[in-house]
Amino acid sequence: MALDTERGQAVLSAYDRRAGTTGGLYLLNLHTLDSPAVAVTPLATGLRPAGIDLRAEPDGSRSLLAISRHEDGSATVERYRLDGATLTHQGTITSPLLCRANDVAFLDGERFLFTSSHGGCGWSAVIEDNVFGGRHGFVGLVENNDARALIGGIGFANGLFPEPSHDRLTVAATREDALLVYRLSDPQAPPRRIAVPGGPDNLTMAPDGRLLAALHPSPFRLALHRYGWPGGAAAPTRVAALGLAGTEILLDEDGQRFPAATVALSWNGRLVIGSVTAPGLLVCGEAASGATGSSALAGPPATR
Repeated sequence: MALDTERGQAVLSAYDRRAGTTGGLYLLNLHTLDSPAVAVTPLATGLRPAGIDLRAEPDGSRSLLAISRHEDGSATVERYRLDGATLTHQGTITSPLLCRANDVAFLDGERFLFTSSHGGCGWSAVIEDNVFGGRHGFVGLVENNDARALIGGIGFANGLFPEPSHDRLTVAATREDALLVYRLSDPQAPPRRIAVPGGPDNLTMAPDGRLLAALHPSPFRLALHRYGWPGGAAAPTRVAALGLAGTEILLDEDGQRFPAATVALSWNGRLVIGSVTAPGLLVCGEAASGATGSSALAGPPATR
């Protein structure tokens, strides 16, 4: 999910991973979260989108990046322009380095960063990291439509959050249970490591300046759930806020109601949470600890 605070909306990236069917990009009107029918508008269909990022342009329009995964195992990054609820395709970035692309983030109007969960495209690269504990995930840079690796040696590089004004780049190392904080001006320097209580997934910024991270407390249970294997009916959901004062757990559930959270947005005193497999979103009161104050599970976007 990519938040547009000024317009009170968010862009959602979704598809049914278990069924292998396509999904797309959707525009969520956050002002309708309390309405009987939540307003969600399809922007682009027929995609298997992964990480996305949204950027406000000087002319008031929005630029959108979306990782698009393909049946042949490759992936591309699609550039769009968003005007109101109209999405216009503006180009495709292709590179062998994108085959395991996971998340994407603008650096400026032209350059962007991406994470690759593994170091190669085939199943051997997945087995090397997931089974034998290798750390071959990396952060890449796309400049002038050319992709290159920027930072390597990451245990499943996942969400990323660049802050150029602070010379800072935070990367979620899912299999290391850590956030890695690099200097954008010197990305090869050793990062500052922040241990977190679970494998971090996507990262967003809360209004108070803290990073919000969806965490996976059990990689084993996540795998069972993700692939629908026996014992995988649910996987724990955990959301944390990280700042100078430390880590605060905002939501911690066993996953029976809402399994395997992957992203959380903070908007108007609420947490809006997405999942690996759930058919909707979970909306919680941000001040709540644990599950208290949480809403019921949202249904399909067209209804609730």
